[in-house]
Amino acid sequence: MSVIGLDLGTSGVRAVAFSAGGDVRGAASAVLTLRRDGTGRVELEAEEIITVAEDVVRRASQQAAESGDPVGAVGFSVLGEAVVPIDGSGAPSAPVAVSMDTRGTAAAAAVGALLGDGRFTEITGQPLHGMFSLFKIMAGDGVWANAAGYRCIGDLLAERWSGVAAIDLGQAARTGMLDVDSGEWSAEILAAAAASAPWVRAERLPAPVASGSVIGVVREEAAGALGVAPGTPLVAGTHDQAAAFLGAGGEPGVRSVIALGSSDCLTVGSRVRPHGLGATGFASYRVDEELWVTLAGTAAGGWALEWLAGLLDREVADVFGALADLPPALLVLPYLAGSGTLDNDPSARGTIHGLTLDTTVPELARAVVEAAGFEFHKIIAALSAHGVEVSALHVTGVGAENADALAARAAAAGASLTPVGRDASCRGAAMLALRGIDGDPAALRLEPGDAATAGAADADDDWYAGQRAAYVALYEATRSLNPHLTSRPQPHQKENMT
Repeated sequence: MSVIGLDLGTSGVRAVAFSAGGDVRGAASAVLTLRRDGTGRVELEAEEIITVAEDVVRRASQQAAESGDPVGAVGFSVLGEAVVPIDGSGAPSAPVAVSMDTRGTAAAAAVGALLGDGRFTEITGQPLHGMFSLFKIMAGDGVWANAAGYRCIGDLLAERWSGVAAIDLGQAARTGMLDVDSGEWSAEILAAAAASAPWVRAERLPAPVASGSVIGVVREEAAGALGVAPGTPLVAGTHDQAAAFLGAGGEPGVRSVIALGSSDCLTVGSRVRPHGLGATGFASYRVDEELWVTLAGTAAGGWALEWLAGLLDREVADVFGALADLPPALLVLPYLAGSGTLDNDPSARGTIHGLTLDTTVPELARAVVEAAGFEFHKIIAALSAHGVEVSALHVTGVGAENADALAARAAAAGASLTPVGRDASCRGAAMLALRGIDGDPAALRLEPGDAATAGAADADDDWYAGQRAAYVALYEATRSLNPHLTSRPQPHQKENMT
C-alpha cells in the first residue's frame, strides 16, 4: 500500500505517491496562476486549485495502482495563511487571499491596539502581521462578511472530499486565531477581531486537530475524481514548512531544515514551545504532542530569482546557472514582498546597491543568491541569542540542486548547508498520512545523497563578515524611505484628482 503526500503551494500543486519503503510510485504536478492587481491584493482562484489538486492526485494514484501499490491514505502539506470564504454548500465564494496579500495590514494594527503589545504573539505564537488569515477575513468585503465559513486550502479540500471540516494545528496556527498552547480557537483573539468584524466567529471555522490524525474518509462521490477507493483515509497534514522539516530529516536538537521555495524558510524543531520570542518576529507552533517548530524566513526567495530572470527575459536556470566566480561588490536587499522574519515589515522594498557600468549579469545573479545567505545569517544569530539553537542544516527544494548557488548562500550565511533533494514537503505530508494509518514513516525521510555539503570558504571570511555588516546597515539606511515609496498614488487616485 502506498500513501500520497499532496503539496499545496502558492505557485503550484504536486502529488507524490510513496511506498512504505520510501520509493516513489507515482507523481504529478501542475502550476497555479497567481494574480496581482497592483493594489496589494494577491490571489489564487479556488476552483483552479480544486481542479488541479484533484487532477494531480488522480494521476499519481493511477500510477501507484499500475505499479501494484494502490493508495491507502492521503496527507496534506499546505501553503500558509491563504484563506477563502465559503457558502452554505461549502463552495468557495471569492478568490483565495494568499500570504503576501496586504489587505489585512490595517486589521492587524486594530487587533494589536486592542490586545496590547505582545499579547497576540503570546496566544498564537505568531508575530502580529497582516499576512495571517484572520486579518484578511476581517478586511473582506460583503462576500467575506456574509460567508457561511472560512477555510484554508487543505481543509477546503479535505471537507470537499470527506464532508468533515477539520484543520491541522500547524495550519490553524497560521490563521492567527489559534491558542497554540491549548490547540483551540482563541476566544480572546476572536473577540478582539469581532470588535470591528463581527462576522469572525468560531462556528465559521473548521475544528483544529493534531497532524497525523485521520480527518475522515473519501466519500463515494469524490473517489472518482481522486482515483482512489471510497473510504480511503484523509489524514491531517501540516503547514508546508513543517512538512518540509519532517520530509528533509529534521529532528529537534539534531537537524534543522532550510526549504528553498517561493519563500525561503529556516525551520527548527523542539520538544516544547520556545519562550521569549515575542518581540523577534519568529513564529512557533505545535505540530503534534511531540514536536514544535519555530520558523524564520524571507518573504521572497524563489520569487526574487524569478523576478530577475523575468526582467532579463531568460529562464531561472539560465540566469542562476552561471554565477560570478568571485563574490561581487554588490549588496541586494531581497525585500520584493516586504521584509521577512525579524522585521516583518510589509512596507520594506528591495534594493540593489553597488551597481556600476561594469556590473555583469552573473555578478547580479550571485548577489541575489547571496542575499538569502545574509538573511539566514541574521536569523541564525537572532535564534541563538534567544536560546533556540540551530542544528546541522539540511537544505531542500529545487534551489538545493544548484551546487554553485548553494555554495554562495553558504558562504554568505557562514554556515554549512547539506542538500537532501526536493519533494520534502510531499514526503512530510506522506509521512503523516502513513502515521495516520499506523505505519512507520521513517523510511520516507530524505537523506543526503552524493552532493557535497556547501560551506564558507576560509579565504572569503573577512569579505563576507564585512558584507554581512553592510547588509544590515543598508537596510537601516534605506528603511526610512519606504513609507514614501509605499504612499505613491494609485492610478484611480490620479484620475480622481484630475
